[in-house]
Amino acid sequence: MKPPANRVSEHRAKAASFARVARVALIACTVVCFATGAGAQSHVGAKAAFGLTSVDAVPDFKKRGLPAFISPGLFYRYEHKEFAAIQVEANYIRKGFVRETDTATMTPEITERITAFELPLMAQGFVRLGVFRPYLTGGATVGYILSRSSQLQGASAPTPHTFGEYDRRFEYGIAGGGGVGITIASFEIQAEARYHYNFSFLRDPIIPGQNNAYLNSTQLMLSLSISYKIKN
Repeated sequence: MKPPANRVSEHRAKAASFARVARVALIACTVVCFATGAGAQSHVGAKAAFGLTSVDAVPDFKKRGLPAFISPGLFYRYEHKEFAAIQVEANYIRKGFVRETDTATMTPEITERITAFELPLMAQGFVRLGVFRPYLTGGATVGYILSRSSQLQGASAPTPHTFGEYDRRFEYGIAGGGGVGITIASFEIQAEARYHYNFSFLRDPIIPGQNNAYLNSTQLMLSLSISYKIKN
């Protein structure tokens, strides 16, 4: 395992490099959209996502992903009619992971569940092919963890987590993916696949007297959404 200081420095450098890429993409799309206001339109909509969530851990341990139940959200999209858009979202996220049974330490399987409020700011690049609008998307996300719970294998109910001084509730990361929209009159139906990676740790890894893993949550989400065009 790398010394804590080296691991944190590497983590911060990686976060900074990805943040620069996301910032450039968002600024470019924003300039394109607002510089061509005469050919722009706005959409408001709702979405529902389902997928597989887990954590990136250093040092690693035996784990598996946890299927995410329906995570709802709302969004506003401002787009140029031909090739670029900015989308702002407000999502309620369900995620987690399963610590598998450790036979060496006789630790039973534990299911960790997390709920969070998330605000993604996404850039889109797309083409129009008749009623179809295939696109690629990427951007930055910030969020706040609302609740955490854990449930031992065989337990009848999960145990709520009491947040302490070493817990990290503010989240930030990046997201990217692609999808396709289908236009029907003033409505658009979208199907999208998106991968999220949070750079923020779920828990401070440098706790006196403890050897904690560096835990970053990840999400591979599939979503369906419907939006309404409110401005030509």
